[in-house]
Amino acid sequence: MKLQILSSPAQLSSLGTSFEVSHLLWGTRYAPPVTGIIGYVDGDGFYVEMTCKESDPLRRQSGLQVPVYLDSAMEAFFQFSFSSDRPEGPSPYINLEFNANGALLAQYGYARTGRTLFSTDECRRLSCRTEIQDDRWNLSFRLPLSILEGIYGIAGFGPSDTFSCNFYKISEDPAIEHYAAMSPVRSEAPDFHKPEFFEKVSF
Repeated sequence: MKLQILSSPAQLSSLGTSFEVSHLLWGTRYAPPVTGIIGYVDGDGFYVEMTCKESDPLRRQSGLQVPVYLDSAMEAFFQFSFSSDRPEGPSPYINLEFNANGALLAQYGYARTGRTLFSTDECRRLSCRTEIQDDRWNLSFRLPLSILEGIYGIAGFGPSDTFSCNFYKISEDPAIEHYAAMSPVRSEAPDFHKPEFFEKVSF
């Protein structure tokens, strides 16, 4: 995936679709279609908009750090490299999970278990917004550089930098259970915490 460097967040809507969450996983026969746009504003952070064509999405959870995947959720996972002054080796990845209420689960860590929750302040800095329409719901959020600096020591990005990410659609509710991804996850059991299957992104 190629990522556009923007001069302001207002340019995001002019980019057109950046990705589709269209790979059905683990026996899923149908998942509500999801498209998204992602851009990077220099010195600011990443801006993401996602749209799910789903009427009346399941949305029981509200607030911060709640299990939105038990509802109908859209998710964004990111993995960046440590800055040059940090230790070498594997780096943690971030998972950001949202339902149509704007409820949020936000964490980072090296594996599915032992993850660190974002603080309340960090959650608020994501500036999550959701909107429910007749046949769809929309999500927008910002992943600011201030959060990436705290986790990775990153202060900015240039044209030669890369990172990896994946975007998902999920519900673990038995009545509507489904799993879909932008980049396919080749594991036997449902598990989005597989950074080895994230897609590489360049600027």
